[in-house]
Amino acid sequence: MSHCPSCGRYVGPYETCPYCGARLTGRLSIRVVKVVAVLLTTVGLFLLWLAATHAEIPLITIGQAGATMNMAYVRLEGHCTRSPTYDPESDYLSFWIEDDTGAIRVSAYRAETRRIIAAGRVPALGDLVDVAGTLRVREDFLALTINVPEQLHITRAAPEERAIGDLVPEDQYRRVRVRGEIREIYRPYEGLTLVTIRDGSGSVPIALSDDLLALSGISGTLPFTTGQTVEVEAAVSLYDETPQLVPASVADIIPLAQPLVVAAPVHLGDLTPADEGRLVFVRGRVSDLDPFSAGLKFTLDDGSGEITVLLWQSLYEELPQRDALDIGAEVEVQGEISVYRGRLELLPELPSDVRLLFPGAAPVETTVAALTPDDIGAVVTLRGVLGSPQTFSAGVKYLLDDGSGQIILLLWSDVLRDAPPYLGAGALEKGVDVCVSSWARPAQNTLPAAAKAACNYMNSQLIVMEAAQNGYTEGIALD
Repeated sequence: MSHCPSCGRYVGPYETCPYCGARLTGRLSIRVVKVVAVLLTTVGLFLLWLAATHAEIPLITIGQAGATMNMAYVRLEGHCTRSPTYDPESDYLSFWIEDDTGAIRVSAYRAETRRIIAAGRVPALGDLVDVAGTLRVREDFLALTINVPEQLHITRAAPEERAIGDLVPEDQYRRVRVRGEIREIYRPYEGLTLVTIRDGSGSVPIALSDDLLALSGISGTLPFTTGQTVEVEAAVSLYDETPQLVPASVADIIPLAQPLVVAAPVHLGDLTPADEGRLVFVRGRVSDLDPFSAGLKFTLDDGSGEITVLLWQSLYEELPQRDALDIGAEVEVQGEISVYRGRLELLPELPSDVRLLFPGAAPVETTVAALTPDDIGAVVTLRGVLGSPQTFSAGVKYLLDDGSGQIILLLWSDVLRDAPPYLGAGALEKGVDVCVSSWARPAQNTLPAAAKAACNYMNSQLIVMEAAQNGYTEGIALD
């Protein structure tokens, strides 16, 4: 009521007429209006909050996302098809999910990333991902930004027990559990570490990106090394159609206490060229030694047959008992069968693949005159006087005279370089008495210029494990 019922004049909001003093009835108090307005506003905001927090986020397929949905808040479901990328400096996390209609990159930043990592919600390859966020639609790019980490859910399948040799390209994204021995750890390029494991059926690389190492809290040395037996839970990925394993975390590579048999024992006589590429375990005696430019070869005989065991120089130098690896030594060797020029060779991968059971016989001391072709392959010791040194491009050669005859010794440059101080400059000159232990071999007119000598120095005696001769008495040289 805006007019006075008594005098009829306009009174506005007054409750008593200012003209005639009549009291106006039936009007709401301004205070009541204010209280009601506040209550209605509060109730409205509460109902709006309920609607916002309890309304179901629309679930769409990735293929449905278009330009009209830019900045829409939606929910997607798909499998993680690429390993997450992570920058610890900026706390940026991203991964890709894919459904039957397409693929999309999902990203999180700063605080959201830290909460995702702390809650263990980082997806791994092959995981089923249910995520809600804000769509970013560009002309040639589609992305989803996570705003609420709690709206990221992952479902990880239980791993299947598998043998490494049974893994095939059709297993892509499948989660498996395998056991094997770590054979190699290397970085093919910056940002990726490959750990090759092997069981009795085959080998497979485990791909550890620097992003995965950072997400696993690994900033330095890996918590395992070559020769260890491990159990791995990981998803299968492909590199050029070749299976490899991608774990969700480095913690999924678990060292085991018990060793694993990765190669079954075989008899050498049973091996054929058809076994090329097979990993085998053999035991026998060393019947011949042949140092060469890049390492050492020796012939292993187990009574049923023979095979050449090839030790590259880097592996040979790491053998804990290489000084006792001599003719007559009994050894166990694990390695891969190779065929070179029609002959079988056995290639160990690690120093632990070569185990010395019994050392070879001590060298027999003899004289140059007593050496005959029958001594080829035997380890002998000679004592004599050095002749004048003759230098050449790869080392120094001497004429050794023991009174009964003469023989040429060859010392390669790396032998002299690594010699102890007492065999330094001037120590090996004409007239010096030496004791030499080495192999006898047929004389050769040529020897590879890059041939290396494997030498040891024991009790101030020069032990030469490689020597060569161009035409000497009886056609025998020390090798």
